[in-house]
Amino acid sequence: MIGAAAKLLMNTQRPDGGWGALPYKSSNTECTSLSVLALDTLKNDHSMGSIKGGLDWLIQRQHAKGSWPLSDTSISASWTTALAIIALSRFPRYQEQMTRATRWLLNQEGRTPGLLARVISVLSPRRTTVVDLDPGLIGWSWVPRTFSWVEPTSYALIALKKVRSSLPGTNIEERVHQGELMIYDRMCEGGGWNYGNSKVFGETLWPYPDVTAVALIALQDRRATQGNQDSLRALRKMMQETDSGLALSWGSICLSVYGQNTSEWKQQIDRRFELTGFLGETKTIALSLIASVNEAMAFRI
Repeated sequence: MIGAAAKLLMNTQRPDGGWGALPYKSSNTECTSLSVLALDTLKNDHSMGSIKGGLDWLIQRQHAKGSWPLSDTSISASWTTALAIIALSRFPRYQEQMTRATRWLLNQEGRTPGLLARVISVLSPRRTTVVDLDPGLIGWSWVPRTFSWVEPTSYALIALKKVRSSLPGTNIEERVHQGELMIYDRMCEGGGWNYGNSKVFGETLWPYPDVTAVALIALQDRRATQGNQDSLRALRKMMQETDSGLALSWGSICLSVYGQNTSEWKQQIDRRFELTGFLGETKTIALSLIASVNEAMAFRI
């Protein structure tokens, strides 16, 4: 699968050097960052041209203040800045770009549920809270000045933890700690994470394997905590019950980061790729390549 997935990624690179969600879609920062990470794990000469094209695409689209847009058609600053930092962290020559991006990321704060949530709670017949969370804990959002979510907060933590040694004298440790607290506050009963909250209108929400894996990767330096251990068990159970290439790839990467054997999951990823080719979805192909080649290093902090 490794050779076929790598060839597929290189063959679907857009003329501008980036990658889109599908071969015929315009390039975006998420898919380009993950594709650069995936091809870099190969460590061979065949992928160097594609990596350079992807890096050039990223560098050309960084905003002056340090952020990245999602794409050329959605040009406002976005959560993909964290993924771009993670990709560039593999290449020390881009230290200046990473520093600007990290400083921008440190200044972003997701908003609390706000007035609307309080109004809905008051008007609700059951007088129950809309969401069960600590509104004082601030993470990161998909786009600036909106509600904090688990997934973009996790990407931000991975990025910040990768580069924090190069940013003394900033509030990086304070923001990392706040983000960690927010993620733990959103953990579902029994472990794992949903996209946003653990409960809505008093109803317990269920975790998803891909979000759980990304959150655990962000919290890998807290692996001994009960929350991490409960969530690892929840993740393994969810992986037994899914055939999603995206979930299996993220899960395998996570388990490898935690030092666990992933041969079973690699075999499942291989089988899903042979059956479906992951429907040509760039993100899943890139993550499956990372999972199959060098799961831990791309996301180790």
